[in-house]
Amino acid sequence: MDQEAVDEKLARFRTALDQLIERLSGDRYVLAVVLVGSLSETTIWRRESLGLWIIEADGVSRRLRSDGNDERTYRILVENGINIHAEVIPRSRFKQMVEGSSRTAFSCNFFAERKLVYSNDPSIDKWFDQAITVAIKDQERELLAFSTWTIHAHRHAHKRLEFKNDIELASQEVLAAAHSVAYTEIIRLGQVWEQDVIYRAIESNPSLFQTIYLDVLSRRTNRKVLELALQQIDDYLDQNYKLHLKPLLHYLKKEYRLVPLSEISDFFAFSEVYPWHLESACEWLERKGRLQKLSAPFKLTKRSLDQVEEPAYFLDT
Repeated sequence: MDQEAVDEKLARFRTALDQLIERLSGDRYVLAVVLVGSLSETTIWRRESLGLWIIEADGVSRRLRSDGNDERTYRILVENGINIHAEVIPRSRFKQMVEGSSRTAFSCNFFAERKLVYSNDPSIDKWFDQAITVAIKDQERELLAFSTWTIHAHRHAHKRLEFKNDIELASQEVLAAAHSVAYTEIIRLGQVWEQDVIYRAIESNPSLFQTIYLDVLSRRTNRKVLELALQQIDDYLDQNYKLHLKPLLHYLKKEYRLVPLSEISDFFAFSEVYPWHLESACEWLERKGRLQKLSAPFKLTKRSLDQVEEPAYFLDT
């Protein structure tokens, strides 16, 4: 796309945003608007829509049947011929996003810029200023989320390759693991990268991604290529697990007891770390000799008299 076309597209998007803000500023129930993703020359070329958060007053949410039971409400608007993908967020939930139990929903600013483009609520201004700074604890949580995802994908790729001899599905799992490693690399760098993360990760660590991504893409039915990629991912996890799994290890160290998987999952429930990913991470740590695995009783219902067993893990420091 030539420069004139880029400038014209930027102008259209900016005009659309300005027109929408002018329209929304007349609605006393709309408190603020956050632009999700920058309007810059480096990112606008691939965009066909704007992304926004629209912060509304509490108690005025309009639900449609198409919203179903989802807590989050999405609307598609249009201005100046530009489609606008907006998430409509009550004020109280936005406060939770930036300082409470839904904090991870905000910390995606590792991968997209957030800009407060309209506000008539000083409290929202203050919350936003506090939250837009990438905190160390958020970085640690994001590293944990993507690292457990990597371990889970690696685990399934290994099973499909070694036990089922399914090379095609194994290659898909390896590529999924490579993508989560890419996100991990960007988080480690503390960067905002709105374009495809995998390409920035290739730039920062070309030898690793040559083996676990590019070679797999070009020779995805070659068993030796997949085995080498799996070994490289495992080595990467081995080298970095203390940093990447730090919140999990810190929690188990602090508890210093046999902790059932359900308790671990509950502790990380608001960090977008899935129970099955935590299971894979704990199983990987146990296989490496860094955790002990036993079992603990578990009631399937509140009224159950009989108990079943669930995995439980102990970190002996």
